[in-house]
Amino acid sequence: MIFVSLIINTVIFFLIINWSYLQKKKADPNYPNRPFSKFILFPLALGIVFTLIVDAFKGVMIYQLILFLVAAILLYWIFFVMNNRK
Repeated sequence: MIFVSLIINTVIFFLIINWSYLQKKKADPNYPNRPFSKFILFPLALGIVFTLIVDAFKGVMIYQLILFLVAAILLYWIFFVMNNRK
């Protein structure tokens, strides 16, 4: 799933950053070439960083849900199971 997210994010950044350049290049084939670093590497780097950040937030959310479930089970045990034993 992370690879699909990486590909989608990279394509989106590539289109956002290079859309006007690609249109100008299509209209005028003599338009100067864009450097490789700005054309490919910059959108790829943005896609990688964005994917890592989003996946990190997903991981934190899952961790928080697990902690909540543990706390909820512990509180249930303290208030309902322990009170019924007395």
